[in-house]
Amino acid sequence: MKTAFRIAFAAASVAAALIAAPAQAQRVVAIAVNGPHPTLAQTEKGFREELVRQGFAEGKDIVFTQSMGNFNPALIPQLLAQAESRNPALLFTITTPVSQAARGVIKNQNLPIVFGIVSDPIKAGLVSSWDKGSDRYVGVSNLHDMEAVLAFGKSLFPKAKAVGLPFNPGEANDVTHTELAKAAAAKLGLEVRAVAVDTVNDIAPRIQSLRGTDFIYILPSNLLIPAAPAIAAAANQINVPLIAASFPIVRDHGAVASYGTSYEILGTTAGRMAADILRGKKPAEMSNHRPNPKDHEAFFSARQMERYKVSVPEAYKGCANCVIQ
Repeated sequence: MKTAFRIAFAAASVAAALIAAPAQAQRVVAIAVNGPHPTLAQTEKGFREELVRQGFAEGKDIVFTQSMGNFNPALIPQLLAQAESRNPALLFTITTPVSQAARGVIKNQNLPIVFGIVSDPIKAGLVSSWDKGSDRYVGVSNLHDMEAVLAFGKSLFPKAKAVGLPFNPGEANDVTHTELAKAAAAKLGLEVRAVAVDTVNDIAPRIQSLRGTDFIYILPSNLLIPAAPAIAAAANQINVPLIAASFPIVRDHGAVASYGTSYEILGTTAGRMAADILRGKKPAEMSNHRPNPKDHEAFFSARQMERYKVSVPEAYKGCANCVIQ
């Protein structure tokens, strides 16, 4: 009888312990974004969806939080502090300014950070090489293959001799892309006319200084992409076609074409990295991702091609969904 009582008591104790044990806490995945823009939204979408695909159920295993800025550098520390206040298991920083600022703002030195939309993470001081993350950082670059970009422009405008390239000299992404463009241009018989744009107030006069170029390329820049309407208006005044790094500029702002990395694909890659970290991998055990040709995509505006009397290059004529009417 005593044995039976002890067994029953033990079973009851185990059951009580099981009932009393708290459910496994959901882990917070914090996302810090420089500001609202379709390009950055695509990256975040790819990131979120890939984590769910990797088996982390939203609302059960993980909870996403988002801290959104307005492209004002002065507010970045505030949005990062807000992200850290949620006690996240992982932080996803989107754009170079946000990723760089996290080094000084984030107090938890053990918080792993996956970065996205950072053209040159080495120059940005996040990692020391492409092959390896740091103790805190690993992530995905949106570094464009500028030789491929210029070759694309030349396939659309075969007689092109000069390309206009506005860039923000204060942004590491822009400087890196401009250097790569200048190095690649000679191979293609092109002259790159780069003009510095320090603020949005510089856009109109600097774009107008590119009169006479055969096309203008809008880099994946934190200053220039949000200012696409102003760039398009200035380019329209001097009758120079735009090629952009971002598809929405074709759809919404009159670029003749876009050629650049797919930000949703890059977000997906960042999501896979985050999944590995949540499973226990360390950033220093992983390599950073540099975009390859499979990460790039092209779109064309039928209306703007008609305006500038150009046609879809031969390599893209089989693409059913890349021409926007």
